[in-house]
Amino acid sequence: INNIWRMRRWWINIYDVMEENFDNELLKAAISIDGVLGSHMGPRSPNTVFGYLYRRLGDVYGYKGPAVIKGGMGALGEAIAASAKSSGVELRTDAAVAKINLDVNKVTGVTLVGGEVIDADLVVSNADPKTTFEKLIGFRNIETGVARRVSNIRSRGNAAKLHLALKGLPDFTGLSDAQKGQRLIIAPTMNYIELAFNAAKYGEYSEQPALDISIASLHDDSLVPAGSQVLSAIVQYAPHDLKQGWEVAKEPFKNLVIDCIAQYAPGIKELIVSSELLTPQDLASEFHMTGGHWHHGELSVDQVMMMRPFPRASQYGTSVEGLYLCGAGAHPGGGVMGLAGRNAATEIIKRGDAA
Repeated sequence: INNIWRMRRWWINIYDVMEENFDNELLKAAISIDGVLGSHMGPRSPNTVFGYLYRRLGDVYGYKGPAVIKGGMGALGEAIAASAKSSGVELRTDAAVAKINLDVNKVTGVTLVGGEVIDADLVVSNADPKTTFEKLIGFRNIETGVARRVSNIRSRGNAAKLHLALKGLPDFTGLSDAQKGQRLIIAPTMNYIELAFNAAKYGEYSEQPALDISIASLHDDSLVPAGSQVLSAIVQYAPHDLKQGWEVAKEPFKNLVIDCIAQYAPGIKELIVSSELLTPQDLASEFHMTGGHWHHGELSVDQVMMMRPFPRASQYGTSVEGLYLCGAGAHPGGGVMGLAGRNAATEIIKRGDAA
């Protein structure tokens, strides 16, 4: 009973847990933002304690979660590609898949956008579950129950990404140069974060967004020319289905976010050489992620572990014979860790000819 009482905290909101255990508003906000980052939830939403714990799993046993990849994120992809090629894997880019081909309920390969057909007994999809089942296979070709479960996956993107190319290191008030290389959070209180979420509930962006900022070039000077810096910020909250439309709101919102940063880093506007804002709509169109959700679906209690993406596909294999999932929409979710792909490969190898 005592263990059950402790576990109840997993399912409740992180706001109440922070209020019960801490007094410092800055500390409470800094912890609670990890319970909502990238999600369609605020600190008062149920499951946010679980969201925090799930996100921090990468910090146990001496391993740290967030990391800066030397050469930028693209370098990781290049390293993985080089490793694959050395093992004899053929990689093809600019070869978008139009559909996954089926013979009754068994995959037979894929058809590319250009019309080329590639035959295969196994198809391992890194696309999000909705893209895989709804667009590439088509709901008419799968069981009604599976189609319903796929439709019910919550994947409303709610975070944007700001990139700033700077001609110098910004001066954040009260921070040393060494501290500027750490994770910088702009979220003074939990109520600040909750109010930012309130706007997203009604299809509007927040006038005072919560920000998770990093200056990766302080750890890797190969990213920029000498004397320059690059700043990135996760902007929470920016709903995919913005009421006024991102075509109209994108530039004003980008300027609003820069203004928000400038409150803590006076003079940063004069350092900006170029800027880019990726909204959830941009993520959806450029990277084909349904809803622009970077995890391919909410990381909440009902959409993780044996429920991710849904019960009949939680072990990477699916109800369609020969079709496997290996992306962020599969267990254990998103993040630059590759565990879903590793686990899918392990499952396929384990099944052998039965795969």
